[in-house]
Amino acid sequence: MGNLFSTTSYDGGPFQIVGGETYATRQALGAFFQHQHAGMLPAEGAATLLGVDGSTREVLPEKGRKSFGLAQLYAALEANYIDVHCPQHGPYEGYILVFDDEGKDRRRPINPLATAAWYETYPLEYYAPVDVVAGPVLLMKSALLR
Repeated sequence: MGNLFSTTSYDGGPFQIVGGETYATRQALGAFFQHQHAGMLPAEGAATLLGVDGSTREVLPEKGRKSFGLAQLYAALEANYIDVHCPQHGPYEGYILVFDDEGKDRRRPINPLATAAWYETYPLEYYAPVDVVAGPVLLMKSALLR
């Protein structure tokens, strides 16, 4: 296991999520993320939009469609280019993460839920380097992208 480094700049609180609420303690912030994390997996036939503010929202394919078209993905993510990542193991096997390919270059905010999902699939003690996911992300079953 690697070394742990304390980050005292994050120890004191309060903590504010981009465009969201303020939490007085790390414990309160952690409780919020645990609650949101529990609701991340999408319903059958839907995607979950993971917001940079820690929010989750169900997104359905456009009326009359059984899958998402590229135009709908671009619009949902406010992106010009998208990237699709398909985890091959772990809790998100069988799902895909769809995100703004230029999210970091466009300096979009870090997405805490999508970054946590990334590290659940690729734990830091086995994979490197440290990385983050920026901007909103869609989590869905791979069959919904056709």
